[in-house]
Amino acid sequence: MVSELLNFKIFPNGTPHGHSPFLKFGLAGLFIATVIFGYHFYKSRYLPAFGNHTEESRYLEQADPRALVGGSLTHFKFGTNGFAEEAVNLPWQLSKMFDDGDGVFERPFTPASPSSQGSNADGLGPIFNNISCESCHANDGRSMPIPGIGLLVRVSVPGTDIHGGPKGHPAYGGQFGDHAVRGVAAEGTVDITYEEIQGTYGDGQPYILHKPTIHLTDLNYGPLGDDVMLSARAPIGVYGGGLLEAISDTTLQEWADEEDRDNDGISGKINIVHDMYNDQMAYGRFGWKAEASSLINQAAAAAANDMGVTSPVLPHQECTSQQQNCQNSLHGGDQKEPEFTLQQLLDLEAYLRFLSVPARGHLDNPIVQKGENLFTSAGCSSCHKQHVVTGNDHPMRRLRNQKIQPYTDLLLHDMGDGLADNRPSYKANGREWRTHPLWGIGMVETVNGHTMFLHDGRANGYAEAILWHGGEAEPSKEFFRNLSKKDREAMIAFLKSL
Repeated sequence: MVSELLNFKIFPNGTPHGHSPFLKFGLAGLFIATVIFGYHFYKSRYLPAFGNHTEESRYLEQADPRALVGGSLTHFKFGTNGFAEEAVNLPWQLSKMFDDGDGVFERPFTPASPSSQGSNADGLGPIFNNISCESCHANDGRSMPIPGIGLLVRVSVPGTDIHGGPKGHPAYGGQFGDHAVRGVAAEGTVDITYEEIQGTYGDGQPYILHKPTIHLTDLNYGPLGDDVMLSARAPIGVYGGGLLEAISDTTLQEWADEEDRDNDGISGKINIVHDMYNDQMAYGRFGWKAEASSLINQAAAAAANDMGVTSPVLPHQECTSQQQNCQNSLHGGDQKEPEFTLQQLLDLEAYLRFLSVPARGHLDNPIVQKGENLFTSAGCSSCHKQHVVTGNDHPMRRLRNQKIQPYTDLLLHDMGDGLADNRPSYKANGREWRTHPLWGIGMVETVNGHTMFLHDGRANGYAEAILWHGGEAEPSKEFFRNLSKKDREAMIAFLKSL
């Protein structure tokens, strides 16, 4: 009787178990899911770290170890594509994902239209700053940090969002959009003015620093209010990201010294941020205030904020309640899926993980060697850590246990009033910034045609960047400021060699 009831409920037509189409579909689905899971497990744990072309990576064995700043993800090509090199001898599966991700990175997005829905580049905006990843990260580096090209403005008001991050402006959201598709008004215009600040080196030589002030004008969605907080952000080079992602949480914990228990004046702090991909809190690593925990989170946030492109991580348009035309405009994708597909996002993640790092040069130049010693004597290496070993638990085996020289600790440090944006983000207060990696900094001029540094591009050259350091870095800045001209030039020569 029980068997008859079960047979009736599951197979109302009396179909025998062995011939049920539902059972067949279920077994087929289970088989497919098992194959997919098994492949991804194999890819993450057992896929060879190198491919089959061993001759491609032979130069790594012959190179001076001091030059291998990216471990096996180091290259020796120093032209205008010096930030865009694939790690040598990847397994073909990862190499294909890298190439596909490169296409996603370079592809300009276009506004959604009925004829373009579902295409690979559909869904720009409606409000945005740029049309592609490449637009801000030219040749995988830093586009000119000026409004309309590579300079963005973050916007928030006092308080936090539900995860403890910045609270977006009720009318303008979390990032000011100075472009929009047809039929939608851009949020306004960004302008930056600069105040000259006079200074003098210890030997009497004068210098000038340039302090920026942000102006948001032509506002189309109401006033900003007196409590608005603004922070200009320049692009960051994206090479070497996989190696930074692979630095373990344990290593960050060992470096952190929030209470400065060793009394060395350095109190690095881990930013704890919302990992949107896994919906949990995690250690921040990427961005000027370490606001993203992983490359896939960083890519999804940039797609949404910079281009107005949705993804499975951020599936909703960033249109505020006061932006009705934005809300009502045609979205991209196929109206059921986000504009960035999951596969595109995963390909982009692979691309960012396996962009290699240019090698150090001029290793035996006595001026560079002197500059390196001065860099250490100044205390710069307390935060810009040179010798790092990545963890052994990253999903990609190629990134594990790599000996690298990124010149960063990925921690937050108080950089003083001069660099303060007075805009908190998670655990980062308005004076704190992540230690910026210095590897490859000497090639920015070759690749991107400028030397405009720091979070808002205010520093025109290496010396200005150093002279803006304050807070925990004040003693290091003063060490540099009081060097002789020849020693200052040696220290800059060292930075140019990275």
